[in-house]
Amino acid sequence: MKKPIGNNERGRITGMPGTEVSVTLHPQRLGVRMRNSIIRMLENRTIEGGWSSQSRKLAEAIAEKHGIQCSANNWNGIRVLGMSAEAAPRIREVVVADWTAYLLERPEYRSGYYRGLHDGALQYIDNLDQNFYVTMHDKGSIRKVVEILEGDTTQEMKDKSKQVANMLRGTEPIHLITF
Repeated sequence: MKKPIGNNERGRITGMPGTEVSVTLHPQRLGVRMRNSIIRMLENRTIEGGWSSQSRKLAEAIAEKHGIQCSANNWNGIRVLGMSAEAAPRIREVVVADWTAYLLERPEYRSGYYRGLHDGALQYIDNLDQNFYVTMHDKGSIRKVVEILEGDTTQEMKDKSKQVANMLRGTEPIHLITF
């Protein structure tokens, strides 16, 4: 009888000199909810989910493998990737509106840590940085930023993300990484 390999043993084998490990995803083996969640994230180019979300991890790996820039949002903000000069003023407007609404609820945050995060985000937006994180407190505001970024995406990038998402609808295995 063949003895199953545990995670520790698997880690030792993969770390040995001369070994090469390949990770392959079989879309038909994923659950329907997980597969649909990953497809939605790739098509929208917005990675969602918590720190331990398996669908988030798979979506990030697939996006990285195929060179798709995806923003990542969570409960307290969004990572903005690939912002254009046309989208910057609209994103700035939403970020300022979110901050103003937050101050109405919690005026004690007018200075301090969150103020520094807000000022830093505005500076990134004004400098047209391509990769930064914005702390936001309203899910509706986060969705507006996602919509702005989505509307500002080139047709070529939309087609590419749609093509990669369609790979999950098929039955062919997807090679993710070799290490």
